[in-house]
Amino acid sequence: MKFIDKGRQPPALIAIHKDKTKTYENDVCDNLKTIPKITVKSDTLESLMKDQGYICCYCMQKIYTKGLTSASPLYPTIEHYIAQHTPQSKSNNLDTDYKNMLVTCHGNDKKEPDNKHCDSSRGGVVFKYLNPLDKSCEKVLGYGADGSIICLDDTNRNDIEHDIKLLNLNYQKIKDNRKSIMDGIKKLKVYSKNKLQAKWNKEIFKNEQLSKCVKSSSGEYKEYVQVIVYVLSKL
Repeated sequence: MKFIDKGRQPPALIAIHKDKTKTYENDVCDNLKTIPKITVKSDTLESLMKDQGYICCYCMQKIYTKGLTSASPLYPTIEHYIAQHTPQSKSNNLDTDYKNMLVTCHGNDKKEPDNKHCDSSRGGVVFKYLNPLDKSCEKVLGYGADGSIICLDDTNRNDIEHDIKLLNLNYQKIKDNRKSIMDGIKKLKVYSKNKLQAKWNKEIFKNEQLSKCVKSSSGEYKEYVQVIVYVLSKL
């Protein structure tokens, strides 16, 4: 999970949020078939993806809309960290609050409904600890040799493991993808050492790879970026 630093939100969404009579379902979603509301949702989605560097807020796989329609099984979803149905959301108008919005991947909602993950797996269940809007999310999670996501915080272990299971973040395909990333870093290390031999320096290697873990010129993070960061920290 990667910490998300929020950027600027669409002005149209700000106006909707200020009006306490308006809701996400009625005034942002595109199911009303009105162009202004479609624009609000699509602009919000694009802003959120930009904030996240075009990776899912939970599993960190790539998200994109180019070449897709909203009916596509690969189309990303606007997620509310504090679920819309909760009293906290309703009393604080959080359904239209940009700070409460994230973007998730498709989560196998339509592709493999028996293997849902991320928002599709969570539904509206309340989180106990994990939050990609809190920097601690990068510190309390690690990755096992088989690609599994693991808890590094003994104090909050039960709550964190509850959330990992809630999001189904150890779904086999995601584990395999993470393991592939981890194996790639290890192979790159071996290749680099063999090439440079006595000139090879571990810290230089780590810093070179970490420099690639920031947003690119196109505003994108590498897929599973925190997995890369974690593996490099263990070299």
